[in-house]
Amino acid sequence: MNPFSFRKRVTVPSFAVMTGGTGGIGREIAELLLEQGWDVLLLTRQPRKAEEQISNKNGRFEAIFCDLTELSVLQSVSIAVREKNRSIGLLIHCAGNIQPEATTEITQQSLEEQMAINLTSPILMTSQLLPALSPKGHIMFVNSIAGVMPLQGSSIYCATKFGLRGFARSLALEFSPAALRVSSIFLAAVDTRMLEQETRDGGSVLNFVNQPLSARYVARMIVQTSEGAGREIFLPRIDGIFAHACLVMPWLLRIMTPLLEKIGQIGLQRFLKQKADASLVSTKE
Repeated sequence: MNPFSFRKRVTVPSFAVMTGGTGGIGREIAELLLEQGWDVLLLTRQPRKAEEQISNKNGRFEAIFCDLTELSVLQSVSIAVREKNRSIGLLIHCAGNIQPEATTEITQQSLEEQMAINLTSPILMTSQLLPALSPKGHIMFVNSIAGVMPLQGSSIYCATKFGLRGFARSLALEFSPAALRVSSIFLAAVDTRMLEQETRDGGSVLNFVNQPLSARYVARMIVQTSEGAGREIFLPRIDGIFAHACLVMPWLLRIMTPLLEKIGQIGLQRFLKQKADASLVSTKE
């Protein structure tokens, strides 16, 4: 029997630690894990909000304060997690931050925040929590297609996500698959508040070449991936194929960008209309 099967999770709950659980994807992941009997510990800047949003269901849920931009306190948070004397079966790095800006407009604050949340804190927390990982534990990095394909106007974000992929791949080489599983999930646009904010801040219209994925669908795929061997997955898969083609043939992206931007503009208008219609329906109700 698969040791990560639904039946075993209900009868013998496992312990999951996650960052970024108050956003759309993280909240959905936490709900799904709790349904399956996991005990979930969320590291977040908004523990009270998390506890209001997430119901306990079959597993136990706890949220503790953790500001990933305050790197000096990460070790104390990690110590607090280890002092719970629970073997971590699943460590999910879900927190993310993107601040679209031209390279000539990069500020130190923007650089430090994106680096800390997207790259530095996952590296440090992984290192600090590795001793608490259970045998065959699974570390999952929620990455982005921007970690494989350059994104004009979001150079820092791309740099952090490319770096996160490199760290995850290197980490996987340090352990046998039987001792530690490492996965990275590379996402295209997901219909969350983060995408809405990115759009308002002038984010790339390439986000809307395809219809944004739902947070629930993404969460299900992440939880499903956690049950198997460590690997890289791309959602949607076609975006991963195109991104890798652009890495091999850098000229391809430059040639395709004008067409993709036109398609993206159409998708963006459709997305905004859907949001406006949904808001109107909500107001009437």
